[in-house]
Amino acid sequence: MRKVAILASALVVALMITGCARQSQNTYRYDEVGRTSAVTFGTIVAVRPVDIIGENTGLGAGLGATAGAGVGSQIGQGAGNAWAVVGGVIIGAVAGAVAEQAMSDRTGVEYTVTLESGVTLTVVQETPEGERILGVGERVIVQNSGGYQRVLPAAHLPTEIQRPQGIKVIDR
Repeated sequence: MRKVAILASALVVALMITGCARQSQNTYRYDEVGRTSAVTFGTIVAVRPVDIIGENTGLGAGLGATAGAGVGSQIGQGAGNAWAVVGGVIIGAVAGAVAEQAMSDRTGVEYTVTLESGVTLTVVQETPEGERILGVGERVIVQNSGGYQRVLPAAHLPTEIQRPQGIKVIDR
């Protein structure tokens, strides 16, 4: 029975870990630090809530199957025990997969943004608890980093700046 408790605990911990990494307006992954991003200014023209189906890695099913086998091994003897193990594996795998999926699914928002260029695009991003959802008519920047885009508020950025001074290269 001690093995079952250890396996069940491992399943819970593993599923909790898979649900921790979330991207948002205010969170950057380790591999985004120091990378440049092109930005374009625009205005939000529509906002709508969306559901985001998370990635199911199979880890939950694997751990659930292992825990189910452990529980099944405690039941019966001989052929009855073998059937209990098989049943435990199947039930545990299904329960683990469902639990992992439930933990990886999340809510988000779809922003429709019209850029200064006149191009209109949509960007879906997660909305972690406590993060402000941007509103229709709000000035934003769309940050583009290698195909990954993020909509960020731009009210704090100036609408006009002087062209930065450059360096003049001369031949000698």
